[in-house]
Amino acid sequence: MSGRPRKAADGIWLRGLVVWALLLALLGASLVAAYAVPAPWTAAINFGIAATQAGLVALLFMRLARADALVRLAAACGLFWLAILFVLTLTDTLSRLANS
Repeated sequence: MSGRPRKAADGIWLRGLVVWALLLALLGASLVAAYAVPAPWTAAINFGIAATQAGLVALLFMRLARADALVRLAAACGLFWLAILFVLTLTDTLSRLANS
């Protein structure tokens, strides 16, 4: 048997551990930002950290960088639908605040 499958398995584990460590570091940064950063910037910083975490998961765990065009299109459609849901929720919340 050749040593090639073993190296491929080692690469998968190493990539997983590196991404896991990065996600934990970003979790710690989110925790620090929640308590240390002044209130107006907390939400923006935490949304940026969350977007970075989602990008890491999408690119490295889901392997979207090497995926087919149809898989990338499905991921983009999911993000588009999520944006629609956020906009509708924000519209509802802001209209309720304006009426009270």
